[in-house]
Amino acid sequence: MQSNAQPRRKAFAGRWAAPAVALVILSAAALYTALMRGRPGTPPPDDGMPPRPGASSGALAGEPARITAKATVPTSAPPGRELRPLTRPLPGEAATPPAPDTGIEETRRDAIQKAARSYREGRFNVFFREEAFIQELANHGVENVAALQDALADTRSLSALPDDTRFTEQRPETVLDRMAMIDLLHTLAPEDDSARAAMLALATSPIDPSLSDVAKKGLVGEKYDLFFKLAQIDRQAAVDAFGRLENPKLRSLLREALLAGLHESGASYEEVQRLTRHL
Repeated sequence: MQSNAQPRRKAFAGRWAAPAVALVILSAAALYTALMRGRPGTPPPDDGMPPRPGASSGALAGEPARITAKATVPTSAPPGRELRPLTRPLPGEAATPPAPDTGIEETRRDAIQKAARSYREGRFNVFFREEAFIQELANHGVENVAALQDALADTRSLSALPDDTRFTEQRPETVLDRMAMIDLLHTLAPEDDSARAAMLALATSPIDPSLSDVAKKGLVGEKYDLFFKLAQIDRQAAVDAFGRLENPKLRSLLREALLAGLHESGASYEEVQRLTRHL
């Protein structure tokens, strides 16, 4: 009996390993960010991205919103208050903005990529606690959403794929991981405005013409997935986003995704026609 019990305990522990590691990665990334923000003289991370719509509303109650753009100093003081500089330079020394600490961003991006892979693999495990995983992700929603968006906006992994890569069969791990990141954004989007805004930004961002053909194919496939999922969450927002696409060829390729997503959302044929009549 003892010899049989030991292998069963090891197997049970193995099933919990992936989701447990994923939760630890997410918590560690958030803790590292909080510690770095609290250090005196440490500037807030600057990813160089423009402010994302709904970034502050995406955070849970009591969670600070992530800063996604350089801080700006007000040019005028409120009535009755004196406007003071944020920092006091030494005499004869010009005030210079501190250099952004990109190490925090890289750490968060690596952590979110590992978490997405654990999520992808864990969903096929009967012992995977998906609700707990998503809740842990949402606890630092704005920061994790920004990390997901930054990771998907980075096309280096797609550019590194061989020219003969097939996306319909035997997809590479890189492609599967990026698909899992889109799934995570889609899971968060109904309750998190920043996740919805990130999906809209990724779906409508232009494709760099200098990228390799395989990278372009991968990005088109991701935009197809994004529009299909967006249409199920917010029909009008998805239609408006599709209308902002400037590339006629890209519009032609993604139109089917928009229509399929609208039908999947429960919209009637008449409603779909009304929404897309002008496209």
